[in-house]
Amino acid sequence: MIRSLASAASLLALAAPAFAQTPLEQALAASADGPLYKFDLALSTGEVEALMKVDPSLPEDERLSVVSPDPDSWSEDFAKRVKNMKANTDGDIWCQEFAENIPANAALVGETDTTATYTFEPQPGAEPDDMDKVYKHLTGTVIVDKQSPAILNYELVAKKAFKPMPVAKIKQFEMKIACDRAPDGRTHVASLDLNLSGSAMMQSFSQSDRQRISNLQAIPQSGPESGTGTK
Repeated sequence: MIRSLASAASLLALAAPAFAQTPLEQALAASADGPLYKFDLALSTGEVEALMKVDPSLPEDERLSVVSPDPDSWSEDFAKRVKNMKANTDGDIWCQEFAENIPANAALVGETDTTATYTFEPQPGAEPDDMDKVYKHLTGTVIVDKQSPAILNYELVAKKAFKPMPVAKIKQFEMKIACDRAPDGRTHVASLDLNLSGSAMMQSFSQSDRQRISNLQAIPQSGPESGTGTK
């Protein structure tokens, strides 16, 4: 009897249609594991052109160092920016991190032999974030690699002005991220362009940033097996 049931189950399994994952599902499920990398970070704003180096294997307050401009020429705003970046730099540059903001019902809007493009309403991640109140006002677009599943491009744009809080209004929000392959095959943020404008407390503001990450160098003896790296 048990043997008959097992045979029947095997036949059903063979007869059932195969439910292949979509390119997006494959990309979102791609492994984020890998070694740590040192890299160069170029920051361009309307006020400053800066070059920094990041080494996530160093103590927290030493991971980011500014190569240029010289500290004597720093503005107060740039000094605050560097201080904030030092406090938050952890070497996590992986495009796979955007996966948690992409819902399963993302809509396929374009496809080539090698890529698939989806649009979606971004969702909050597992951990609370400053962006959580903003996501509902944004539309997302993601391009994934069909041949070697990974996120290649990620974009969030506000189609119209919105108020994230009573005393602030965002007139423009546009964030575009292009990804590139690291030596181990994962995709990392290669460039991030942010354009933001609006008003807060009766004061207008405008911000335009471009960050570029390059010159990745794997840190020896880092990775999941060593207890360091991305897990």
